[in-house]
Amino acid sequence: MEGSEPFPVDELIRRGHSIWRYREAFALPRDMDPVSLGEGLTPLIKRKVNGHSIAFKLDFMQPTGAFKDRGASVLVSLLKNNGVLGIVEDSSGNAGAAVSAYAASAGIKCTVFTPDHTPDGKLVQIKSYGAEVIKVPGKRQDANDAAIKASEKSFYASHLWNPFFIMGLQSIAFEIWEQLGGEIPPSIITPVGSGGLLEGLHRGFGSLKAWGFTKRMPRLIGVQSEKCSPIHTAFIRNLDDFAEIESLPTVAEGIAVQRPPRAKAVLYAIRDTGGETVSVTDKEIVSAGAYLFSKGIFVEPTSASVLAGWFKLEQKEREGAVLILTGSGLKETAKLAAIFRTDEKSSAL
Repeated sequence: MEGSEPFPVDELIRRGHSIWRYREAFALPRDMDPVSLGEGLTPLIKRKVNGHSIAFKLDFMQPTGAFKDRGASVLVSLLKNNGVLGIVEDSSGNAGAAVSAYAASAGIKCTVFTPDHTPDGKLVQIKSYGAEVIKVPGKRQDANDAAIKASEKSFYASHLWNPFFIMGLQSIAFEIWEQLGGEIPPSIITPVGSGGLLEGLHRGFGSLKAWGFTKRMPRLIGVQSEKCSPIHTAFIRNLDDFAEIESLPTVAEGIAVQRPPRAKAVLYAIRDTGGETVSVTDKEIVSAGAYLFSKGIFVEPTSASVLAGWFKLEQKEREGAVLILTGSGLKETAKLAAIFRTDEKSSAL
């Protein structure tokens, strides 16, 4: 994006511990005050899984409990700077919580359209920030359609459409590069719904390469639920845009985006890096979640999908991968209680 510039590497150690240490890369006015809650610089922990050395990027350890804070901080900062007073957003939960939190911090009125099956924990969080929640019957796509209609009278602060949200998400690439001492992992695995995070990774690592900070890109691997896999289906069919598919309810509702508007950019990013897509079942997601819990990592099912996807890769593709864990399990305790019989030693696996 025009206006994006390299950040001064030698100054990072003296900058604050948030994504705003990379502010030159966000293509924003230099004198603009950020709306920040301290988002970013989440832990990167290395572990051995089935004999392979991998790393988990704990991006659920953000102010609102999900990676979406990166994009919300940059987007809402720009909106406040431009004098926007009211916004609408549509979300299955995490993006709505993030945008609501940063809107509250900025003094901007926020309305969030959510599918009527959105977990109560996420709805409570959104409402607690003072946002109005409008439940929309039907699928995730129906909430998106309702928000677009409402945007005729209010600014549409969409994490699906707005490029400045992606500018914030690219900060995760900068952090991984910085936390690995300038090394680039062979692959990065992320959940894919709308695909903004994967697109942000592609843009971030692409910028690092363009600026001469690294010579190569990691393979980007996107994971989707088999019950809603428009990008995975498009990838295996060699399509340039999402495939028209039927969407079914899934435990990973955070990636159940039937018609992802950024699919072209996501598919390009995957192919440009020699990456791939993986489709996983609900049973595989639940099993992966149980494994993460046993290692002290409490995430929502959508996040666990990345480990489920990693297990399905060929052995040679597993070593050295970085897995992005995107949302906290604290947001979906009711769902997890229903999946796992928490009052017994055995589980619903």
